[in-house]
Amino acid sequence: MEHVIIIGAGICGLTAARKLLGAGYKVTIVEARNRIGGRIHTVHDTFSRPVEVGAEFIHGKQPLTMKLLNEAQGKAVRREGNHYTLIKGELHKGDLMDDNWKSFYRELSQLTIDTTLDDFLHLHFNSSEFADLRLSVRRFAEGFDIADTRKVSVMALREEWANTDEEDQHHILGGYQVLIEYLGKEVHKAGGVIHLSAPVEAVEWKKGEVVVVTPAKRIQGDKVLITVPLGVLQHGRISFHPAMPRHQNAFSDIGFGGVIKFLFEFKERFWESGARQLSNTSFIFSDAEVPTWWTPLPESTCQITGWLGGPSTLAAGHDTTALFDQAIRSLAYISGNSSAEIRSQLRHWHIANWVNDPFSLGAYTFPTLETKSALSFISQPVDDTIYFAGEAFYEGPSGGTVEAALSSGGAVAEKIVK
Repeated sequence: MEHVIIIGAGICGLTAARKLLGAGYKVTIVEARNRIGGRIHTVHDTFSRPVEVGAEFIHGKQPLTMKLLNEAQGKAVRREGNHYTLIKGELHKGDLMDDNWKSFYRELSQLTIDTTLDDFLHLHFNSSEFADLRLSVRRFAEGFDIADTRKVSVMALREEWANTDEEDQHHILGGYQVLIEYLGKEVHKAGGVIHLSAPVEAVEWKKGEVVVVTPAKRIQGDKVLITVPLGVLQHGRISFHPAMPRHQNAFSDIGFGGVIKFLFEFKERFWESGARQLSNTSFIFSDAEVPTWWTPLPESTCQITGWLGGPSTLAAGHDTTALFDQAIRSLAYISGNSSAEIRSQLRHWHIANWVNDPFSLGAYTFPTLETKSALSFISQPVDDTIYFAGEAFYEGPSGGTVEAALSSGGAVAEKIVK
């Protein structure tokens, strides 16, 4: 019986483990954290309802995610409510995309040679009349795709944005942890072994043989499947012996962005009764320091989540007090209430800084001009012994999502079996 060691107990690693166990392989999962789930982490205590520290939404129709949710007997709740945009103190109902975006999409649809988003905007929308459009497009790419606009592939963005149905978004009742707990039980039931609190330091390998090194033990196997976040690989946190410099270069050719999430619960929904009266709020897009906020509607609670994504997270610093102050100032600007009023309403809060997380070092990927060739190289197993999977190594329109991780984990497991 061949023994496959999987590094990482996120949803990708768990999905691959279940497939491999079902095909008759011996599987050991080695996980750095003291829990399974990786960048999926649903917190149940302290808040009045489960909150998502990491992955949160199902964006549009995601067949693998929905299939797994049905298996786990979970329920998806369709998001409802109003979208608001607040720019330069002016409030509008609706999202960021005004009429100028039609010109942007028209030019984008005619593009035949790839370039970065910044270069595309400079070439086609460089005049002063498009200043607001440039800012709006960059803000969206940095917020939604957590992309560096100097590096991100504009043709990849075109494909993704064309296939994203933002009008059809869901939450999972009870959180994404419903899927993680289900997969964890399936892996245990099939005989898989999971080692927690075991950060991998090195992979020693030769064809048909691997040794995975953690601070406490050395685990021997026949193959290794590496599913850790791309940031861990880019920073060289796992060393390979013999070294794999071409892979290290390829990892660097894929964009990996940061996210800081602000999870706040208040005594009442002050944003609805404040000066701006943001009734039935679903999403708020703004030019505040923490620009994007959403509520869990249709669930009626006093929670609101803030989102800071992209290159600004690298410059934001890691001081929790400073981040908290930024969030309060942002909510004051957005709602029209004073910071003192907002602080007096606060019941509980948590800030999740994924840039500073030692086992992630960022949130999820974005495509650069070099990503396609990098993925083509990384997708090839090393001597039928070392494999890579995860949202970072997925090729398709659902980049950076749970769907991408599920797809990659299943596909690479099938490749190992074949």
